[in-house]
Amino acid sequence: MSRRPERNSSSGIAHARRAARNERVMRDLERYGGGILHSGEMEKAFQQTHHNWSTVGEHTLRVAKASLAMCYVLRRLHIKTDIPDVVIASLCHDLGILGRYEKFSGNRECYRQHPIDSVVIARVLANDLSDKSADIIERHMWPAAHSKRPNSLEGVIVSTADKYAAIKDFFQGSSIKHTGPKPFLHRILRRK
Repeated sequence: MSRRPERNSSSGIAHARRAARNERVMRDLERYGGGILHSGEMEKAFQQTHHNWSTVGEHTLRVAKASLAMCYVLRRLHIKTDIPDVVIASLCHDLGILGRYEKFSGNRECYRQHPIDSVVIARVLANDLSDKSADIIERHMWPAAHSKRPNSLEGVIVSTADKYAAIKDFFQGSSIKHTGPKPFLHRILRRK
């Protein structure tokens, strides 16, 4: 008779912590960015492909979740962050990319112009957009595209989360468009 390995109680604790953090993330996203999350712009964001494997909407949520996770860790280290500004900026940072193939002549123009367009959209979606949120959005491309470096800790958080999410976009792909390395590899392997 084989014995089943005992379940490590620390994995149960880790799962509970992860679930609590996810609930907190969703509460903060809804509290500070509910209007943006439920906007027509965000609905469009889930229709447009981004980073070849994902959608703008999926990427945006990955950036917002990663940004909030960093804020929570910093708070545990007694480093205060402005969570409302992080939520608004992370949710709006790429909305200026919507319609990119009609708006921009190429990638270079898109890299430079979409942060500015994202600020314009954020001013419409977020009541009383703070100067800090606008600055975070405008500088989120740093260090790429000759973007100015962030002026705040929150700007560094969103910019870093954006790069992290871009990598995650590649590996996770899109659950909406069923793209990414896994579906791609499955399609190739089925052909053999």
